[in-house]
Amino acid sequence: MGARDGAIFDDIAKYLQCISELPSANHYDFLAAWVLHTYLIEPVQYTPIICLFAVPERGKTRTGKSLIYLAFRGVHVESLRDPYIVRLANNFGSTIFFDVKDIWRKAEKSGSEDILLMRFEKGATVPRVLYPDRGAFEDTVFYKIFGPTIIGTNESMDKILETRAVIINMPETSRQFENDVTPENALPLKERLLLFRARHLGEKLPAVSKPANGRLGDILRPIYQIIRMVKPDNEENFLQFVNDLQSARAIEKSGSLEAEIIQAIINLECNVDKGILPVKLITDTINEERPERYRTSYQRIGRILSALGFSKCKTGDGAAAILWDAGLISKLKTNYGLEQTSVSSETSERPVTSTEVTDESDVSDVLQKSFI
Repeated sequence: MGARDGAIFDDIAKYLQCISELPSANHYDFLAAWVLHTYLIEPVQYTPIICLFAVPERGKTRTGKSLIYLAFRGVHVESLRDPYIVRLANNFGSTIFFDVKDIWRKAEKSGSEDILLMRFEKGATVPRVLYPDRGAFEDTVFYKIFGPTIIGTNESMDKILETRAVIINMPETSRQFENDVTPENALPLKERLLLFRARHLGEKLPAVSKPANGRLGDILRPIYQIIRMVKPDNEENFLQFVNDLQSARAIEKSGSLEAEIIQAIINLECNVDKGILPVKLITDTINEERPERYRTSYQRIGRILSALGFSKCKTGDGAAAILWDAGLISKLKTNYGLEQTSVSSETSERPVTSTEVTDESDVSDVLQKSFI
């Protein structure tokens, strides 16, 4: 049984290598495990959203189709028709490939953001008011929305959605791919995948630790379990893949406003008086080299400091301040990639839009409170 499972893993990876160029060999193995994961979705709590991101003509649609034609109950959609998507998820437990240009803008326009945001976690439901004449609570139907998801897009996504996804930046390639991507060409593998599901349906997946901290560990543990089950020799390669993802995320976060705030706090350690650092001093440091129109308010910096976990207090003259917390600062320095990458002057001078925030799923409650 183990040999058969390992063989289908290898054959999926080989099939994908004939479809499109991915950033590394480990990406093909990851996607092969993800395909197998869609056939044993029942025991897991999370599923990673696969985001294929690139400019046009990099193979996003080819790759997405190749995956969806293999995946369990795969469906390819090119629009965000809310009723149709809800029914695919609730009634069929479909794996869905959203092949939509600028998907987040269209999701906001159609009111479908909750579907995209909540697909990654079992138990998530979305409410839809279908019977307004029945009165309060009787007018609403709640639909299950959990299921494996692929997104192909050429525009950046919402920051919260990105934390629930593995983003694959499709590279430029000079290779020519002769194989057509059709459901028929995927059928031989699909048949073997259905047999794989039949062999293991109802079994518990192997126990593994989270391969990473935070949400990344949540969404990748089911993939780790599949690899432990079917291809344990590839565990080391998978953990290297996870480490690369963590490094990429840290570099991305190191260019954020939150990272700039943390770096400013570190640089201001000598200004700490009796364990207190004024918010005004942090804000002025960040704004020092910014044009006036791009300067950040004390209130916004205060809210982000609270969201980052700093305890608030007041200076002797009643001004807003934070308590110096060396342990928290050390953790934030690691989480935001400031140990490997310093925040450049370009980051300090770049315009910051009103929509640039950190992972709101973790801090939304705190951000509702003013920092005074």
